[in-house]
Amino acid sequence: MAVHVFVSDQGVDIRFDGFDTVSTLRRRHHVPTDELVSARVVPTAEARSGLGWFLGGTYVPGVATAGRFTIAGSHPGRRQLWCVYRDPEVLVIETSSSTWSRVVLQHPDRHDLAWWIGERVNGGAG
Repeated sequence: MAVHVFVSDQGVDIRFDGFDTVSTLRRRHHVPTDELVSARVVPTAEARSGLGWFLGGTYVPGVATAGRFTIAGSHPGRRQLWCVYRDPEVLVIETSSSTWSRVVLQHPDRHDLAWWIGERVNGGAG
């Protein structure tokens, strides 16, 4: 399992390697800086409460949530990309993109990534 996240002034680049490529049905994803809305670390159970319809990838409740899903509730047609296994916390990146409104990732550096992405959202990057 390998998810690589690179944060720059141009945006956030996410690369999936190995089994994650298969489970998410994606090799990479880019979110431009101007589409970033927020980044935060939340408990996995809280993030899963927003799961809607499964659109493709891997879904084994309590084990793996990876791939494409809709957002539950009052967001008809909005989609999210997940790559999460059994971590108690996940990184949630909210975007204004019409393709992926939310990207949810399991990453060991999730707190640092949330801060770095937040700096881009809030104009803190020079």
